[in-house]
Amino acid sequence: MNVRDSNARLLTDADVARFPNAAAVELMRAAVLAAESGELSAPARLHAADLTFTAGGTPQVFGFRAYHTRDTPHDDQAVVVWDASGRVRGIVIGGALGPLRTSALGALATQVLADPAAARLGLIGSGTQARAHALAVASVRELEAVTVYSRDPARREALAAELRCAGLPAVSAASAREVCENSNLLTLATNSAAPVIETGWIRPGTHVCTLGPKERNRHEFPADLAGMAALVVTDSPAQLAAYPGGHLFADAPVRSLGACLNDPPVRHAHDITVFLSVGLAGTEVLLADALLGVS
Repeated sequence: MNVRDSNARLLTDADVARFPNAAAVELMRAAVLAAESGELSAPARLHAADLTFTAGGTPQVFGFRAYHTRDTPHDDQAVVVWDASGRVRGIVIGGALGPLRTSALGALATQVLADPAAARLGLIGSGTQARAHALAVASVRELEAVTVYSRDPARREALAAELRCAGLPAVSAASAREVCENSNLLTLATNSAAPVIETGWIRPGTHVCTLGPKERNRHEFPADLAGMAALVVTDSPAQLAAYPGGHLFADAPVRSLGACLNDPPVRHAHDITVFLSVGLAGTEVLLADALLGVS
C-alpha cells in the first residue's frame, strides 16, 4: 500500500471517549448475534512471544487487535481494520477501546440476564474496567445506587467520586461483603488470583458479572458459584474453552450470550445469573470500524 495514496485514518483514545456507551451496547448486540449465526468469525486469541492477537470479521470488514503482555508503564493496544476490498480503513491505538468493548458486552448481558428491576450496582475493583462497566450499565439502566470496594481506600473513594461527577449515585464501601449485601447487580473487576467474595454474601436474584481471572488455578470468584447459579453465560464459548489449564466452570453448563439473545431465558425472582466475560473476538474490529465511520 502506498501510504501517500491511502485514506486510512489513525484514531486515539480521545476519539474513543466520544463514542456513546449506549451505541456501543447496541453494536455489541449486533456483533453477538452475528457470531451466533456464523456471520462474524471469532476464533480464540493467539499468543506469540510478548504479544497477544485477536482477529475476526464479517464479509464487510475484518481485522485484528494486538496487545502486549509485558510489565510496562503503558498498555497501549492497536486495532487494524480492513474493508471488503482489502484496503486498510484505519487503526485505533491506545487503551480505551478495549474497556469500551468489554463494558458494552457486560451491559448487554445485564439487559438479557438480570432482573429487570435490579438497579443497585456493586463494583469489586476500582480500575479502568470497573469505571467503564458502571458507565455502560448506566447507559442502559437507571441505577439507584453504585457501591465500590477495592483494597485501597483512596482508589475506591476516587472512583466513587468520579462516578458521582458523571451523575451516578456512587459511594465507597468498607468491605466486599458490604458491596455484595447491598447489590443486585454485582461486577467483579479485579486481577486477583484468589476469590474476592464468598458465595454466601450474594443476595438471591443477583446478576454477577466477572471480568477478571477465570482459570482453574487463578480465579476472582469462588468455585461454588456455579452450583448456586441458575444460568451461566459467556460471550465466547470458544475463547472460554481455550483457557490454558481450563476455566473454572469447565464442568458446568455454559450458554452463549448469542443463544440467550435468540431465546431469552426464563428468569425467576431468586435466580442468580453469572456472566463470564472473556472477550468475543472480532468485536474490537467492529467497534473500531464504527469509530472510523463517525470520527
